[in-house]
Amino acid sequence: MRQGKRNKLLLYKYVKTLFIVILMVSLIIPGFPEKVNAAQNPSPEEIVRIFDQVAQEKQVPAEILKAIAYHESGWRQWDSKGNVVANYASAKPYLGIMQVGAYDASDTATISKLKSDIAFNIAYGADVLLSKWDMTPRIGDGDKSKLENWYFAIWAYNTWSTRNNPNNAASSGRVAYQDAILKLIGTEYYEGVVTPVHITPVSKTLIPAGTLPSKNVTWKTPEPVHYAGFATAGMPTLTKSEQDAILASVPRIAGSDRIDTALKIADQGWPNGCETVIIAKADDFPDALAGVALAKQQNAPILLTPQDSLDQRVEESLLRLKPLKVIILGGNNAISAAVERKIKDVLSWTQNIERIAGEDRFETAALIAQRFPIDRGIAITTGYNFPDALSLASASAAQGYPLLLAGKDNLSSSAEKVLRALCPRQVYIAGGEGAVSQELLSKIKEVAGLSDDQIKRFAGDDRYETSTLIVKALFPETQKIFLATGQTFPDALAGAALAANRNIPMLLVSPQGPQKGSSTEEYLKSLTNKIDLQVFGGKEAISDQGIIKIKYVLDNK
Repeated sequence: MRQGKRNKLLLYKYVKTLFIVILMVSLIIPGFPEKVNAAQNPSPEEIVRIFDQVAQEKQVPAEILKAIAYHESGWRQWDSKGNVVANYASAKPYLGIMQVGAYDASDTATISKLKSDIAFNIAYGADVLLSKWDMTPRIGDGDKSKLENWYFAIWAYNTWSTRNNPNNAASSGRVAYQDAILKLIGTEYYEGVVTPVHITPVSKTLIPAGTLPSKNVTWKTPEPVHYAGFATAGMPTLTKSEQDAILASVPRIAGSDRIDTALKIADQGWPNGCETVIIAKADDFPDALAGVALAKQQNAPILLTPQDSLDQRVEESLLRLKPLKVIILGGNNAISAAVERKIKDVLSWTQNIERIAGEDRFETAALIAQRFPIDRGIAITTGYNFPDALSLASASAAQGYPLLLAGKDNLSSSAEKVLRALCPRQVYIAGGEGAVSQELLSKIKEVAGLSDDQIKRFAGDDRYETSTLIVKALFPETQKIFLATGQTFPDALAGAALAANRNIPMLLVSPQGPQKGSSTEEYLKSLTNKIDLQVFGGKEAISDQGIIKIKYVLDNK
């Protein structure tokens, strides 16, 4: 009994001592912070939704983005501990689901988002893939909706080197990166989440070993051709014969290049010749942009030629059109004196060659504008970019309004002088405040003596919405629409002259057609008349799938 009591007393002392020791240790050693919840990857279904959204916005095949991400990271942005998935094989780690390595190491804000935001990482990876598309040789017609056309861009996403030459890889017992991606896409690599898609690779027999594919080689799109999901979003599956029937109903005016396309537009618009022809520089837009209204006024086509030589095809077109007058736009830096002399030699039946040239693009546009009657209207747009200006140049020219070019915040003295002299009743402006500032708009109103309701600004979220706003406002009723790409200017410039002369709207669209839910799609759905379509430019300007999508929207309103 006494022994048991002693044991209890010893146990009590032991526990007390242990408690004191633990208490002292806890006072000396700081406590650990509460564990932060680790970042968790979204569900596969949510990741698919992000991929599809990015693909639609960027016009990059989701099928390819998903496979690259699965190959690179297994669709993981973070590991089990909540750390970003990273590969430290190079000086800069490859980060996140897309294993992005193309970033500025000093840009901490971007790096942080690449680590913390899976949607940002996917969108950034899409931009990297697009940059590889731009730097590598073009395949086929350059249609981004054709999966086969991405072969070289996928190659370059890993590294644009001979390591990924399929012949070099085979000799080393490897599969080239891009071929591994294509093989992956052809499988249900994420069961129940992805659908296998076949993509025909560029035959390795066409690519010599030990080299990179050359931009000087014409790379044909491998067949059979398969299309990205964004190209047919919301559309039923169409047979080839159904697609061919749709394409046959929408004629193209397209040449081998920008000069040839302009000539073909002239051939169609002026099959019996014309009294006046306008000549502009082929590789720049401002002079020809201002010249669209003049083309309408003179019922003249716009032909394009290089600055220092008269293209042989243009010479042949002049002989066919037999104009009595030629108007050259711009100074010698636009069209040289040698080209002017050559035109005079070609037109043996007339010497009526005129040049409209100011000190700069702004004065040239002002000189053109002063040929128009007073008390009508004027269009004003930036002289530094073309997308918004293209739609307005054509639409305002159809109404007989000239186009003045401006800087973002200033109006040139020559443009201001013309604006005062013409006393316009209406001024149209293309683009948001990034193109024509509110301060400049106020000055235009003051110089022209106009009220707020006499100035109309057309400004969408992008070039396509701006084009839609212009067409809706200035062509409330139409039975035909000319389609032109919003990515480059030459086809649309030459086409704008024909559109203005025919009093038909010219709508700018994406090469892959309007995105689902876009303002362009909504506009097409709103049209009540039966609409005939005609396209300026080849398949690189507006793809076949883009035309099919537009036609489908019009026919299924």
